Amino acid sequence: MPFVLGLNHRSAPIELRERLAIASHELAGLLQRLREDSKSDELVCLSTCNRTEIYVEARNRVGSKDAITRALQHQAGAAALSEHLYYHESEEAVRHLFSVASGLDSMVQGEHEILAQVKQAYQAAQQGGFTGKLLNVLFQRSLYVGKRVRTETGLGEGASSVGSIAVGMAERIFGSLADRSVMILGAGEMAEVTARHLMAQKAKSLLVANRTFERACRLAEAFGGTAMHFEEGLRQMAEVDIVICSTAAPHTVITPAHVRGIMAERKGRSLFLIDIAMPRDVDPAVNNIENVYLYNIDDLQQIVNENQAKRAREAALAQKIVQDETREFTRWLRTHRAGLHQGLRHNPPSVPATE
Repeated sequence: MPFVLGLNHRSAPIELRERLAIASHELAGLLQRLREDSKSDELVCLSTCNRTEIYVEARNRVGSKDAITRALQHQAGAAALSEHLYYHESEEAVRHLFSVASGLDSMVQGEHEILAQVKQAYQAAQQGGFTGKLLNVLFQRSLYVGKRVRTETGLGEGASSVGSIAVGMAERIFGSLADRSVMILGAGEMAEVTARHLMAQKAKSLLVANRTFERACRLAEAFGGTAMHFEEGLRQMAEVDIVICSTAAPHTVITPAHVRGIMAERKGRSLFLIDIAMPRDVDPAVNNIENVYLYNIDDLQQIVNENQAKRAREAALAQKIVQDETREFTRWLRTHRAGLHQGLRHNPPSVPATE
């Protein structure tokens, strides 16, 4: 039976989560090191803005768990990491993954991005040769469960992504965004989601700055904004009201010294920074500068809690689907290992589930 070892927004502070944020180009190297160190048979790493989890199938479960814990401690540079890690095995591991794929375990319950992130994590591991029979079927099934929850419940209705919550925070600060200028640093999926919500609220202007200028152009064109090179964007911060940071940089890109220079040009006008990147884009010390207001992912929790209260009924429906599917998968796994080879209802293991 599989197990999962990881941390998320409930078990660890942002300072620790960002140390374990694994970029997509680093996944193969990490999985290779984990396989060599832990002697695990199958591995998948899911790393998003709010979680890093390792899903494992191993003959020596205890030895594999200990080795992976040590590897994560080394990656994070924190000996006390273990107190922030959670561990689930067998049926609980299955239930956990199904809850993750369904958006039930997200900071923003029902978020739309998580299902695609689970799919990408699985495909990266599969293409690298790190999965086998068990994790292939488990992750294919998780995608099916996530689709069921999205289709059969209203869990994802309303503000259901970190990007949409970030825009909600901007509205709380300013009221209407109709006369506010906004800059997005970064042009990836999270930036696109954020831009879509900004335009829905009719922000006065949108600037998109990215290190790959072509991507900034594509995103700006899609939403009627203006594209610029990353360095130009940093200079133009003096002219905008809101900066939403969503780059994939491995380190902070906005420092206190830079912001002090920007504020000298703003002549007392406040600057609001919403940092939804992981690792963080903005040095936390920026928040100590007069008339600068910095919010990170964890600061969005108040809006998240309000949304979850509204979604309580839909969450209960989603949890029932997860529970039923967990029992079904566990039954299938037991019969499969007993040599009976019975299929899963509605979605045979031999047919990959798609998002």
